[in-house]
Amino acid sequence: MKNNSHSGKTGKIRNYRKKTGLPPGTLVYTGNAEQETTFDLFSFDAATVERTESAMVSEITGKINLNRNNWINVIGLSNTELIGDLGKHHTLHPLLLEDVLNTDSVPKFENYGDVLYMSLKMLKWDSENNSIDAEQISFIVGENYLLSFQERNGDVFDMVRERLLNGLSKAREKGIDFLAYILIDKIVDNYFIILENIEDHIENIELELIRDTDRITPLQLMHLKKQLIQLRKHVYPLRDEIRKLQRDDSKLIDRKTIKYINDLYDHLQNIIQNLESFRDTISNLMELYSSTISNKLNSVMKTLTVIGAIFIPLTFIAGVYGMNFEFMPELHYTYGYPVALLGMLVIALGLFLYMKSRKWF
Repeated sequence: MKNNSHSGKTGKIRNYRKKTGLPPGTLVYTGNAEQETTFDLFSFDAATVERTESAMVSEITGKINLNRNNWINVIGLSNTELIGDLGKHHTLHPLLLEDVLNTDSVPKFENYGDVLYMSLKMLKWDSENNSIDAEQISFIVGENYLLSFQERNGDVFDMVRERLLNGLSKAREKGIDFLAYILIDKIVDNYFIILENIEDHIENIELELIRDTDRITPLQLMHLKKQLIQLRKHVYPLRDEIRKLQRDDSKLIDRKTIKYINDLYDHLQNIIQNLESFRDTISNLMELYSSTISNKLNSVMKTLTVIGAIFIPLTFIAGVYGMNFEFMPELHYTYGYPVALLGMLVIALGLFLYMKSRKWF
């Protein structure tokens, strides 16, 4: 997984090099997902819904009903020619499509007059590596149509599709802007699942740290901190862009939908508060880890110091009687050797008991 992430960054740099010297609006996919480009159309109103799946732009555009709301979900961005054809059908500005294919950009909202553009990150939690996998999702809202673009198959929209088909979705009765809100809301709701996984990971590390410091490495704490930074990088700009969307006076957004967008903004505020709390918790864990390691090192140094202090007088005695002077009466004493050993033992024991009484170890 880590190797794939590294190669992904390298691929993005390589794809950016392809754009060097090209005029603005040139369609170059800067992502790294080799997903075949396919289209999924939902044409619906309050009474009926029709779904069409195809890999041909002409077949999809031929099924669009201008008297209904139309949601076209594009899966896979590697085929820029098909993306360009879809853009031409809806007379989209080339710079807009260029933003869609630039999948390494920060969340963004922009009003192009006849259409609204919104991009954000759809996040998934990789439980095997305890890391966040990010994929860019782009939305283009026009008159009675919504285009959504994702890099690869698999998303958080399955329930939305099911409710559309079963007639249970409020979007069947409301405008296409409300469907765009629902899709963005599903992505943001999934951020809470990411937060829950991060919180569980923090609690596990905290328990392991309390039980045994040797089970935790600084790399684990740094990895967790990196995931929080990545999540912050996606959430903070998105909150600002949602704020811009709240204040936008586009006719493509019903005023009733703004109330739901306000709730979406509150969700992002809640996520940011949790992120700040987790950041403080991780900082505390890193301080706890450092202090625990320091205490262990101090304990080892204290033990070595006690042992050294006990052996200093013993070394002195051994050094004195190890001198080869001719006139040293104790050297000729019959019981000199056992007396010297006994004296060294008494001194060592006395020092040990003294240090023990002072609670030095």
